[in-house]
Amino acid sequence: MNSLREIPDWLALRWENARPRSRLVIGAFVVAMIGLVGLTPKSFFGVPLAWPYVGLIAAVGWGRSGLGFGPMVFLLLFGFAQDASQAPWGSHGLANLLTYGFSAMVTQMADTERTPVLSFALPVVTLLFGIGLVWLTASISSGHFVRVAPMLTAYFATLFVHMLISPLFDLGTQRHAMGGAGR
Repeated sequence: MNSLREIPDWLALRWENARPRSRLVIGAFVVAMIGLVGLTPKSFFGVPLAWPYVGLIAAVGWGRSGLGFGPMVFLLLFGFAQDASQAPWGSHGLANLLTYGFSAMVTQMADTERTPVLSFALPVVTLLFGIGLVWLTASISSGHFVRVAPMLTAYFATLFVHMLISPLFDLGTQRHAMGGAGR
């Protein structure tokens, strides 16, 4: 029985000691798996289900660790994979990259470590920004405003999944507080 209780601690210790590149690859694998499942038909007793924009979740999570070339490449590739299935070429990649930059900018500007409300509200706003970009590019490419209700259901699905898997997108680059005279 004790060995089962030690598994979460062992996983947390392994995750804390993982290098940023390993964390990036694990996050990319999670996005790819959720994206592949998203290609299957999704309905529950004939009611279509909203599927989250996992690329935006990765953009928000990786953006909180700052800008980097590796996450940008993965976000662009995920965007192209999404575009191949449902959208004009480059629209999801653009939304992913702009959301990534916006997340990095907002996280750098705000002190989320000392303000728990901001650490909750900033991903909510950043994901709304990303979904708004997807809606805007869909409206521009179709020549008319697309329906907002499906985008809102996708937003709430994305927000729910973000709350569950967001720790997987922490690249481990932490800001350290300035030491006082006693350090």
